[in-house]
Amino acid sequence: MNRILSLLAIGLLGAGIAAAQTTASGQAGASTQSQATVQNSNSGSQASSNASGATSSSMSSNANSGNNSANLSSGTKINATLASSLDAKRSKPGDEVEARTEEDVKQDGKVIMKKGTRLVGHVTQAQPRANGQSQSELGIMFDHAVLKNGQDIPFNASIQALASAQSAAAITAAPDNTMDAGNAMGSAQGSARSGGLISGAASTTGAATGSVMNTAASASTAANGSLNNATRSSGAVGGLNSAGRLSSNSNGVFGLEGLSLNSAAYSATQGSMIVSSTKNIHLESGTQLLLQSTGQSQ
Repeated sequence: MNRILSLLAIGLLGAGIAAAQTTASGQAGASTQSQATVQNSNSGSQASSNASGATSSSMSSNANSGNNSANLSSGTKINATLASSLDAKRSKPGDEVEARTEEDVKQDGKVIMKKGTRLVGHVTQAQPRANGQSQSELGIMFDHAVLKNGQDIPFNASIQALASAQSAAAITAAPDNTMDAGNAMGSAQGSARSGGLISGAASTTGAATGSVMNTAASASTAANGSLNNATRSSGAVGGLNSAGRLSSNSNGVFGLEGLSLNSAAYSATQGSMIVSSTKNIHLESGTQLLLQSTGQSQ
């Protein structure tokens, strides 16, 4: 009897040990699976975070690359005209100055600013020739351009040359005269094909046409000559090209009597200084400007 009880006790003990081992093994397996799941989840989150960061960095880099590509190199020339008049009597430091580009501005073969781009700056100094002042002064600083898509291009630019608004208008009259002469010649040639009597009249008309063309050519030459020989500041060089715009090598003031550019007074904070010892400075809307970029503004 005792032997039987002993065997039963041993059997129950073995069964309990086996059950305990099975439970422990199951718990260990579940724990291992749970840890693996957490690790995989963490690894996935980290990978996703890294990918997101890389994408954000790439987008930021591309955006910065786009902005940098629009930066204006030092020495770039810009042909522009004033969008509104300026006067040393009425202007005051801080007043906005606006100009418009008159042609595409290119850099490394690419157009950085299209024709008509707004160039924005401000008045840095305005001094009328009064109250014992020996000269009138007007300081102008251009600091950024506004593209047609709204993007800003920061830059500093000095005024290399100035020319009167009337100068450009004077030279553009010549092509119209030439066109009229061409029309007159076409009319004369058409008449010449009509017959003998009209041919004689056409000959007379042709002579008149030649006279008109010569007059137009003379007007164009005279206009161009008068522009390049117009009143210019002391030491001014260059002048206007055949399109009536300031050439890229022009320096000084043309067609604006009594005004000059004080290049020695240029600074990154004060900009370019226009001076006159004979009258108060007044620049009409449409006054031509030849600007030269001196680097990116801060």
